[in-house]
Amino acid sequence: MIDVIIKTRTIIGKGELQNIPDFLADNGYKKYGFIVDQAFRSNEDVGRLITELREKGLHAVTYYYDLPFEPDYESLDNIKYLFKDRNTNWSLVDVIVAVGGGSVIDFAKGIATLINNHDAATTYKGFPKNLNPSIPIVAVPTTAGTASEVTFNAVFTDSKLGRKLGINTHNNFPVLAILDSNMTRNCPYAIALSSGLDALVHGFESFACKKSNYYTRLFAKQGIINLINNIEHALKDVENDQAREKMQFGAYLAGISLYNAGSGPAGALSYPLGVVCKVPHGIAGGFILPYLLEFNVKNGYYGYFEIADELAIQGENEREKCEKLVAYLFDLYDRLDVWALAKKYDIKTNNSALSEYIDLLQGAFDQNPVNFTPSDGKTILNKIF
Repeated sequence: MIDVIIKTRTIIGKGELQNIPDFLADNGYKKYGFIVDQAFRSNEDVGRLITELREKGLHAVTYYYDLPFEPDYESLDNIKYLFKDRNTNWSLVDVIVAVGGGSVIDFAKGIATLINNHDAATTYKGFPKNLNPSIPIVAVPTTAGTASEVTFNAVFTDSKLGRKLGINTHNNFPVLAILDSNMTRNCPYAIALSSGLDALVHGFESFACKKSNYYTRLFAKQGIINLINNIEHALKDVENDQAREKMQFGAYLAGISLYNAGSGPAGALSYPLGVVCKVPHGIAGGFILPYLLEFNVKNGYYGYFEIADELAIQGENEREKCEKLVAYLFDLYDRLDVWALAKKYDIKTNNSALSEYIDLLQGAFDQNPVNFTPSDGKTILNKIF
């Protein structure tokens, strides 16, 4: 049996953000909460949306997400009482609209969980069971990368333990995702690049991981093709609405594959790089990806030939196609100036905390199609940094 889960209604198209008021009204929501990236406080589209909701008489609670770091459990506990009564625990909202990148949407998922579940956020870390239903979420991504708008995962850092663990529950699936290319128009180059590389990690790792199947590989492959064929155009020409829309769609497809099949070493290694070295999640995994593909091909995994075929990469056999695909990816990284970002981080690969964290990741490494160990991960990091 093959079980593929897709739970989120998705609307794709330029300007579709303005469908949200009708969606809320049609579904009987009266009290909405807004969690909006601080960078969109003055955004005309978001301002117009908030005005229209107010004109309809809907009650609003708004939080502008301005955390200087990826979300942690402590911040969830500090912010949740904007959305629920501190004394009675009664909810002040019946739906949350999240507008932002993956961190903002993840944060909204955490708040939606804590509105109806009343213990400290760390109580629910990992994959909690027997939860009260979360408040519904409408997700509007402003980057093309994490696919948080269509997955149940939500990543949070335990600052005391120095570990990323998350609150991962099927209650987190947004009820609606709006992929509006207008919302990615003003994304800074570094963030857009990090998001795009994050999506490529999702696509390539879920395509090759041991739990993948024919159907998840279809999602992954089409996600990768959309991403690779459009990332350069989308990043270098902000007026190219079509390229940005295809980037969003590619990230969406890769995300569906990811949560149905799993990931691998690049995604896993991004966690210690993030917690210990403060490298943003997307770019951390992105740094590792081409070296991981190179490692897998050298060790006998040639499944990537299907992706090479879609990109019209020629070769005499599957191995040669895969080798040329790896070279193609390195060349793309050079054109996107990825390695210039790597130089901005003062990574000491002999850092004991980094090494100890990597040693804990064998379970994630075991999803890779060929044997991969913490030592292999450290070797790749030495190549990069």
